[in-house]
Amino acid sequence: MRNYKFLNHIVLWNVFFAIICIPTAGKLIDVMGIPLSISIYYFPFVYIFADILTEVYGYAIARRVLWYCIFAQLLGIVIFEFVIFYPPSAVMTNNQSYVDVLSAAPRLVLFGTLAMFAGDIANNYVLAKMKVWTNGRYISARFVTSTLCGQMANTAVFYIFGLWGMIPTSVLAKSILAASFTKVGVELLVLPVTLKVSLWLKRIENVDYFDRGTNFNPLKF
Repeated sequence: MRNYKFLNHIVLWNVFFAIICIPTAGKLIDVMGIPLSISIYYFPFVYIFADILTEVYGYAIARRVLWYCIFAQLLGIVIFEFVIFYPPSAVMTNNQSYVDVLSAAPRLVLFGTLAMFAGDIANNYVLAKMKVWTNGRYISARFVTSTLCGQMANTAVFYIFGLWGMIPTSVLAKSILAASFTKVGVELLVLPVTLKVSLWLKRIENVDYFDRGTNFNPLKF
């Protein structure tokens, strides 16, 4: 594989946003009376970086970075479990606060990882295929369409399984739709920057990958 200049930087930020969702995604906020995970405001950046990776470097590299994120999340949960079970100091009176927050992490990681995997693969697959079909044109439409597919898959899996029991079933469907469109909205706001970064990277890295003949097996590392 070529030694790209900026690929490692994108990997770093992608992993960062994937990790911070672990202890925070369980916090629910109300948006127009609908309970949503607070991660709607920053999780979209995982898909923004996935769009850039797929558009510039190709599906296979984006898939590999997705696996990096999954491994990082699993390692993070091991550390969280160590923090929970290690006996606190006698002077620490608020240890239960750490336990309450971090004890939800295994469930959030399990279903959050499944959700991220399903959504990321859907996002990257749609974007890669559309790029080939359109011969690299309509980049904005490709980013928006792939993002909508990915976010719908991600949100449905995470809200149904990861947040089960936390969000009333009577408003679950509304929460899924509201969260999906809110996250897409965040990505639309950042879209001009995403487009400029993608075009800049193509020029600097001297690459504009088309996934013709790519093995799209999502389980391949």
